[in-house]
Amino acid sequence: MQVKANRILALDEKSEVKEFKDVDVIKGTFGLYIEFTDIIGKDNEGKDLSQLKLQLFPWEKVLLLEWNEKSLIENVKEFVILTQLEDFADILEELEEDLGIDEETEEAAKSKDTAANPYE
Repeated sequence: MQVKANRILALDEKSEVKEFKDVDVIKGTFGLYIEFTDIIGKDNEGKDLSQLKLQLFPWEKVLLLEWNEKSLIENVKEFVILTQLEDFADILEELEEDLGIDEETEEAAKSKDTAANPYE
């Protein structure tokens, strides 16, 4: 999932808390990828020199993800709900395979039930 986060707290390589504001993030298997601009020094005129960075923070180092814009909140909620539904569908499919249930078996059972005489 790629989305903008309004605020992130994560531990850096020195185990110090680092705060990011209004950055793009990608949720990955191994952690959170954060794209941000880092100030790396000053030029001769005293203006900041910046460098674009993309860093992976393992999930154990991510302390907080925060969204405070309505559209972002709705996007994240939608993604989470859809992901949970997909996971649930996968679990149901695995259960059906384990139990030997398939669509043909279910339909045959339904047609047998409706065709059978309940008084026999």
